[in-house]
Amino acid sequence: MWVWSEVLLGTALVAGGFWLVKTVYCWIRFRKSIQMEVYSNYLEYSIRRKKITRLSESWYFKSEFGKHRIFYQLAQTKKEKVPQAYVLIMLTSGLYILNVKNQSGKIYAKKKGDFRQIYTEKGKNGTEHTYLFKNPLEESRYFENQIRKRLTEETVPIQSLVVFPQKSEIIWEQEEDAEIPVIHRKQLFEWIKTDFEVNQGRLAEKKIDGIYQELAEESIAAEKEM
Repeated sequence: MWVWSEVLLGTALVAGGFWLVKTVYCWIRFRKSIQMEVYSNYLEYSIRRKKITRLSESWYFKSEFGKHRIFYQLAQTKKEKVPQAYVLIMLTSGLYILNVKNQSGKIYAKKKGDFRQIYTEKGKNGTEHTYLFKNPLEESRYFENQIRKRLTEETVPIQSLVVFPQKSEIIWEQEEDAEIPVIHRKQLFEWIKTDFEVNQGRLAEKKIDGIYQELAEESIAAEKEM
């Protein structure tokens, strides 16, 4: 019996250690993600994250904006190798489309043409690397156009935004784009709140669920079949 007790104790410790490591890893990812700006805390996100419909609501947004819906989508054109992450937030002030980027370092932005990233390796002899990536303003306009085609309600107010990590430094090589703001992650909530205070009521509450169903219907159906 003593041997089995030791085996059970060892198994419990291993399982507990694995759970702890996994939880810490997921928490760190949450802290670095856009979800940090959407949900009230990691506990709420961990409860919601395994279901599309659960993810579509946030206690934090409910307290600040009332009726709302949230939808996550990956989009990929034929020429792109890597899917692009978008977050769609529906409030009574309109539909916000967030083009979420993960590039850090110095970001040289312009209205047309590729963006340029200057990234420095960590260490005493950090080497600078330059990467070109597709203009996120062009990505946003293309995706917004695709969303408009999917909506039967033509009067939905839509605002696109490009959201970079907090550690990135955005440097405009030309005049900033007036239609699509390019912001840091920590600026997101205040930007939406300011716009909401000015434009709330442009979208009726009763239409929000309908818009969400139109955009998420295929994903929800696919999830049910899994």
